[in-house]
Amino acid sequence: MKQQNITLKAKRPWLVLLLLTDLFFAFLAWLTGPDTFGSIVVIILLFTAFIVFVGCWIDQKKRKKQMEALQLFLIDPDEETKQRLMMVVDEFWHPMIGTVSEQLREQSQIIKEERLELQNYQEFIEAWTHEIKTPLSLATLILANHKEEMSPYVYNRMEHVWCTVINDVERILYYARLQSDHVDYKFMKINLCDCVRECLEDFSAISNEKKIDVQLNLLPLQIISDKKVLAFMLSQLFSNAFKYTVSDNGVVRVVSWSDTQADGKIHLAVRDNGKGVPPEDMPFLFDKGFTGSHPDRQDATGMGLYLVKKYAEALSIDVNIEPISTSGQGFGIQLIFPKVI
Repeated sequence: MKQQNITLKAKRPWLVLLLLTDLFFAFLAWLTGPDTFGSIVVIILLFTAFIVFVGCWIDQKKRKKQMEALQLFLIDPDEETKQRLMMVVDEFWHPMIGTVSEQLREQSQIIKEERLELQNYQEFIEAWTHEIKTPLSLATLILANHKEEMSPYVYNRMEHVWCTVINDVERILYYARLQSDHVDYKFMKINLCDCVRECLEDFSAISNEKKIDVQLNLLPLQIISDKKVLAFMLSQLFSNAFKYTVSDNGVVRVVSWSDTQADGKIHLAVRDNGKGVPPEDMPFLFDKGFTGSHPDRQDATGMGLYLVKKYAEALSIDVNIEPISTSGQGFGIQLIFPKVI
């Protein structure tokens, strides 16, 4: 209906001229034969209506062909679609179509080159992260073999640094994967308690160094998820908890339970007794690169929770920040898994 109104508005001058022509011929008919004036006027009006109807029908078909050709041209502005569009439009538009076609081809080529460059960059990052793990694994072996030659403090510091580097490398890898057009996930049944304990082993050094009390209250719950991605998500949550909890008297609690009131969904909460986050920072907590206004967070990358949120969406996991997080008495975050049937 809107398209028809636009067509009528575009043809309004011609319709006015046609109406004036009918009035002129009707006047001539009245001058030449007043007795037959009524019949002649009816014939003129019927013929005019027929001409208008046929003209609108032909114009509508022409416009439909033009729109189809234009859509094909915009989707794929190659030589074939350009020639097809030129065949159904007036010659007046041919130079403009040629100019637009050239510009679209240039933009399409630029986009293809940028996509290829991005793909090469992603492949390089993935290859680099896998290659760097070899010397890091060797460093772990050397560290373990020379443990007796170091003081407990130095050993814990070295292990803490190693864990931090591994965490940063994993973050780079998973961020690069997130930019890919397609990410493969391997869903399997996972014992949530075992997965949490395995991830916490990498944080034993920082736990000993900062004298953090790790409290676990885990039920033997089963979930369906990608184990590697879930382990990465947990490592980001644990990294934040151990980093921002208070030293000496720090406490990190990991709790899991099944909510019978919410379709049997499984909850996993990671809580610490740090300073939490200011209320004004809460809406931006999952934004990429957001570090907040707190001085303790200025050296952070702002990528951990962003990646957790993105991968949680991909795995159909809900992420909730607990109310205590803005009270200044700690921080708590929950992963909520769908019920396993």
